[in-house]
Amino acid sequence: MASPQESKPLCLKRKLVDNCLSKECKSRRVVVDNGPSDPSAKRCKCCCTRPNLASDCVNYLKSGVPSRIVFYKQDSWHNFPELIMKSLIEGFKGGKSSVVAVMDDEPVLVDFLSMSLVNLQTRKQRSVAWYDDTGKGFFPSLFFDEEGDETANLDSSNVEDGAQGIMLDKAVSSPEEVVKQVVLESGPPGPHKPSTADILRKKITSVERGSEDFLLVQDLFLSGMGPFATPNNILHIHRYSPNDITAQCRLQAFEKQMSCTKEDRGDSNVRYGWLGSTKSDIVRILINGFGNTGKPAEKACLSAGVYLSPEDRAFTSVGLCDVDEKAVQYMLLCRVILGNMEAITPGSQDSFPSSEIYDSGVDDCSNPKCYVMWPSHLNTHIRLEYLVSFRLSPKVRNYLLGLKGLWFHPSPKEVAMDISTLQPVRHLTVFSD
Repeated sequence: MASPQESKPLCLKRKLVDNCLSKECKSRRVVVDNGPSDPSAKRCKCCCTRPNLASDCVNYLKSGVPSRIVFYKQDSWHNFPELIMKSLIEGFKGGKSSVVAVMDDEPVLVDFLSMSLVNLQTRKQRSVAWYDDTGKGFFPSLFFDEEGDETANLDSSNVEDGAQGIMLDKAVSSPEEVVKQVVLESGPPGPHKPSTADILRKKITSVERGSEDFLLVQDLFLSGMGPFATPNNILHIHRYSPNDITAQCRLQAFEKQMSCTKEDRGDSNVRYGWLGSTKSDIVRILINGFGNTGKPAEKACLSAGVYLSPEDRAFTSVGLCDVDEKAVQYMLLCRVILGNMEAITPGSQDSFPSSEIYDSGVDDCSNPKCYVMWPSHLNTHIRLEYLVSFRLSPKVRNYLLGLKGLWFHPSPKEVAMDISTLQPVRHLTVFSD
């Protein structure tokens, strides 16, 4: 890894930016000391106002290497500490769309795509902005401080006077609302908000049964399911093919990260992985992506993050898939950048790697049966490829739920034989209805 370059002292010693919040208006110009203002950026003071994620992603793609990076706190823009500033600039210069650091003894994730700073312990967020090496400022469409919101709520009795004491409404909405806004803004105006089905149609396309792509994904799924599935169990395969700018930014971030990892490690170590989850979570991921703060999978025993099984062990992810009203289950085929793998201690609940030299977590480095993608890597190290809809017999589902030796804890009432060393294509009984 290249060591961070020394940044100019003048850039690091500038005083905190002026507070421009006024009680008379609901928005303000962004004024930063020794820099131009951005009249398009606004402080969110209304619960119905949402940040424009598409615009913020474009900022990352169009920006040059930052010379100064600031974060929003208590109605003002603040410089990052010198060492963190250098790390962020070096990460941006190296093609990273997010960087993990420790600030005020707490782990934080600075995500350039969403222009936000996430406290990985409290899950609170703040806005981030920067000036590139040409002096041009890049600010989020709306800026917010969730840590400040919490403090303001606690001190509500003292906020009637003075700009610094105004209570702040959170600018971050639920993922569904954010995606609806992005879709509406990027498309022609309509008489009503699009339904979830309408949004999904813009994210995925059906793969024709018998086509080359269908057979490729079918072979991957069946080889990972072993004797537990046949071609007849596969109902549909859909390709993830979004055309909105936010999703395109995520795809470009993955490609960029893959090149950077290969350059740094010598091998990006890209593999296929199966992600099993509930139908509602699958829909949310297809519409919104993974976001910054992945929570541990239900029943998971390793750490925080998104869990995937290797391409030849798809059957181990079935236990994380719920069954809908038509007895259908859903699984995502993803490409993941494993890079340097770190063995994770069960029960650690870590939210980020122990060192910058690691790119992913696994249960066993020599023979991984589970991939863990850290919350700090979700925007850059996972790429959605296909959605597989399948239906298994109740006997097979119950059997897979009861298997031991997997990377999640089965229900005590459903414990069956120990298959720690099981290979999916070997001599197992095939169940039928």
